[in-house]
Amino acid sequence: MSGQSPSGDQAEVERIRAVYAARDAASGRHPAIAAAYRRLNAERTSITHELVATVAPPPGGRLLDVGCGAGFDLARWLEAGWSPARIAGVDLVADRVARARETCPGVDIRLGDGSRIPFDDATFDAATAVTVFSSILDPVVRRVLFVEMVRVVRPGGLVIVYDFVIRKPTNPNVRGLSLARLADLGRPPDGSRRLSPLLQIVAAGELIHPRVGDIAMRFAPRTHRLSWWRVQPGVERTQRAEPATAAR
Repeated sequence: MSGQSPSGDQAEVERIRAVYAARDAASGRHPAIAAAYRRLNAERTSITHELVATVAPPPGGRLLDVGCGAGFDLARWLEAGWSPARIAGVDLVADRVARARETCPGVDIRLGDGSRIPFDDATFDAATAVTVFSSILDPVVRRVLFVEMVRVVRPGGLVIVYDFVIRKPTNPNVRGLSLARLADLGRPPDGSRRLSPLLQIVAAGELIHPRVGDIAMRFAPRTHRLSWWRVQPGVERTQRAEPATAAR
């Protein structure tokens, strides 16, 4: 840096890095919360894998996890039988990239901030992002990341986003991804499905008995949405674009 203040985009990236660093330094979860997370993640990954299989039946597809963190989802793809050479990840936190490389040997995991995903055009059959866009408060930065995900996916492939529908009022570092905000990424998704029962209700059920946790998984209000876009041939791949509508 030459003493100049960072651009708006870079300031947003640095804010996100600081939030993730604080989150990583936080103490561990209560066992019931951890068990509830495992249930929610199992539901989400199962449905995501089914969706990806429609455009990239294993083992022949190629997949990118954007915001891969320490490699949790990449490890699930490996467990599902995907070759390390067929999956890749990118994250903006260097420590998380290092941990992901240890967790997922042989997987191409790169450091990047989303303004330019460090892969060539049309490299992948699908690109996923899990609770990534809700962490970006700037709607233009969200839009740029989405355009980059579209750029690295081949025509006919999928961009898949899993994120909060609403946020906790006490957490100022996330935005709920309403359908309007999803449309502001570029266009409305081609498909969307509500997932993930309210974590605290599932955890409370787990404390009572796993079968009560099963009931909570079926009936608790769902707090997240899995959405997907099929990449169209000739889609505009500009780096900068204003959101289509005002953020909601």
